[in-house]
Amino acid sequence: MTDSSPESRPTAPSNPAEAADLPLEFDVVRRGYDRRQVLTLLETLQRSLDDPAAPGAVTPREARDRAAFDMVLRGFDRAQVDAAFERLLESLAAVRGEDGGGAAAGEVRAERADPVAFDRVLRGYDPLAAAELVDAGAKALRGLRGGESGAAAARAAADALRDRRDALPRALRGFDRRQVDRAVDAVCEELERGPQPR
Repeated sequence: MTDSSPESRPTAPSNPAEAADLPLEFDVVRRGYDRRQVLTLLETLQRSLDDPAAPGAVTPREARDRAAFDMVLRGFDRAQVDAAFERLLESLAAVRGEDGGGAAAGEVRAERADPVAFDRVLRGYDPLAAAELVDAGAKALRGLRGGESGAAAARAAADALRDRRDALPRALRGFDRRQVDRAVDAVCEELERGPQPR
């Protein structure tokens, strides 16, 4: 896979058959998703679109569960991969007559956020404190999704996460504040939606 310009990115397909044939081409950036992991999952999604009953085919929910790519140097652009993943997932859901299987791609990544997923910048959030906050958010989401937390507890957890985020200390070389803020906001939004019917 080679670097390519944003203008060459495929547009959203109008039907599932087009999604199955989309070229899997993404910009290679300084810190992005592991290229092998991305291609393995997205190619599996494309094969599942071609034949949902084939051996190894995945459902939308199974694809969501696998959507936790490692962050590496010289990886695929995260936003481009997330957008392609969503297009393929929506097409697969349409073929199978299901919904998309839960949280948006960015929210899945937020739930499983590894501290290395955040860029280091000048005057960012303290890395240790930010990692502990993200871990607390992931634990709250697991409690919600596992049925251990009700709506009131989930909303309280979201409020507590935002309060902790607002009080995060800064560091000379810390985690990018915008990236951390987006991850925390995605977790809080799901917590505030409360338990979802299965």
